[in-house]
Amino acid sequence: MNTTGLILLIAFLLLMVSISVWFAIRVMRHPEKDRGMRRVMAEERGAEYEAGMQKFFMVNYLSAGIGWVVAALLEIIFHLDSFLAMLIPACALCLVLVIAKWRFTGEFSKAGFVTFAIGLALTVVLFIVN
Repeated sequence: MNTTGLILLIAFLLLMVSISVWFAIRVMRHPEKDRGMRRVMAEERGAEYEAGMQKFFMVNYLSAGIGWVVAALLEIIFHLDSFLAMLIPACALCLVLVIAKWRFTGEFSKAGFVTFAIGLALTVVLFIVN
C-alpha cells in the first residue's frame, strides 16, 4: 500500500472513530437528540430503563467505532479478505451488544445471539476454506 493510500485510510478511520465518540457523548449529554433514545423515552418504561438504554447506546456507538478500526487492522496486518476482516469485528460487536443490553436493561436479545452464532459459524467456515 502506498503512502497516500495509507494516509487516506488513517484519515477515514479517525473520522469513523470520531463520529462514534461524538454520538456516544451526545447520547449521554443530550439523550433527547438521539433517535433511539427518543423512542425509548416514548415507551415510558421508567427512569431506570432509560438510563440503562442510554448506557447501551453509548456502548453501541463506541464499539461500532472500534469495530471499524479492528476491521481495517485485520485487513492490513493479517492480509485477510475484506469480507472476513469485517465479519470478525461484526461478530464481536454483536456479542458485545447482546451482553451490554442484558447487563444494562435486563433484556436478553435472542435475535442478536442468533446473529452472533451465525456470524461465528460463518467465520469458522471461511477460515477453514481459506
